[in-house]
Amino acid sequence: MAETQLALDLKSDENLILLNPRWPQGDFQKLKSLAEAVQAERGLKGHVWIATSGSTAESASATKLVALSKKAIISSAESVNKHLNSTAADVWTQVLPHFHVGGFGIEVRALLSGARVVPALQDSKWNVDHFYQVLIDEKCTLSALVPTQVFDLVEKGYKSPSSMRAIVVGGGALDSVLFDKARALGWPLLPSYGMTETASQIATADLGSLAGFEYPDIELLSHADARVNEAGFLEVTAQSLFTCYAQNTSKGMEHWDPKKENWFTTEDRGVVVGRALKIQGRSKDYVKIGGEGTNVARLRTLLEQAVMDLNPQWVMQVTLLDMPSERLGAEIHLISTLSDDANRKIAESYSAKVLPFEKIRKSHTVLEIPRSDLGKILWQQLKNLL
Repeated sequence: MAETQLALDLKSDENLILLNPRWPQGDFQKLKSLAEAVQAERGLKGHVWIATSGSTAESASATKLVALSKKAIISSAESVNKHLNSTAADVWTQVLPHFHVGGFGIEVRALLSGARVVPALQDSKWNVDHFYQVLIDEKCTLSALVPTQVFDLVEKGYKSPSSMRAIVVGGGALDSVLFDKARALGWPLLPSYGMTETASQIATADLGSLAGFEYPDIELLSHADARVNEAGFLEVTAQSLFTCYAQNTSKGMEHWDPKKENWFTTEDRGVVVGRALKIQGRSKDYVKIGGEGTNVARLRTLLEQAVMDLNPQWVMQVTLLDMPSERLGAEIHLISTLSDDANRKIAESYSAKVLPFEKIRKSHTVLEIPRSDLGKILWQQLKNLL
């Protein structure tokens, strides 16, 4: 019998709304009301509402929600179980939030296969030492992690327990250097590609790839297909595709279906070779930090607001850059021509407006922020300065 952490009825017409319980109560209620209103207006039954991991809006209440039918969710889970050869003999470790599609997907896969699910967070937070001990104590066989969590395992030098047979890695690109280090320690990593809109992964490395140590191809699962449009963006179709979006906007409550003939255009550029996907990166302002998506252009707007609160004359003297991070994939840095004391005040004001993973992790002082004749920042020149 599967030990799930959610009361799941995949056959009922009842709708389920999964939101981050740590959001401010007012924002939480606005999103709950949004989902309830849209499902009533569209006549949706048997759906689950989940926030997109990439939609970090001006406030939590403006987060974009995705409606996934239970049929779509089941299709995804069945395909993943088939790909992983998962049975009732498996034991999943759960360290992903249930209100994210990755964590919710584990619960559904276990429910369908009869596998056991073992919670492996400590006080609702990721702790690599606790996670590793749970793997050993419970003789876990499967897990799903984001690259940041893989980084922590490698940094500790932990070797994979013999019981582990596969770990799906999603929530951002897995760096090849980190992959090599983890495989050297025996961790059975399967890089994957997916999104909330497809109810989790639609492409994952094959179990056969674990026989070697080379970075594997990420291959489409049985329920999905992909192509590239003329602009170079990846388009996907799957039995697990979402039904619609919903969002609170300045114009009020909005809901829409962006798919065309059951194909969804992603923000990712890539190449499709046979059944293999080669992801080349997201549109310029979208980055993932520790598995969480954010828009850097929006963060710069929040920085400007923070600076305006302190001293409007500072606005043209600071900006933000997303910089590569071995552990997090990317991180936010402050670029400034101001004093250390001013930078500290700016960082404190900015931090009060953003989520923890979006905070400034490093400050750089430069003599000048290069700009064009029109006053636009010359990003490449700025990066070269660093």
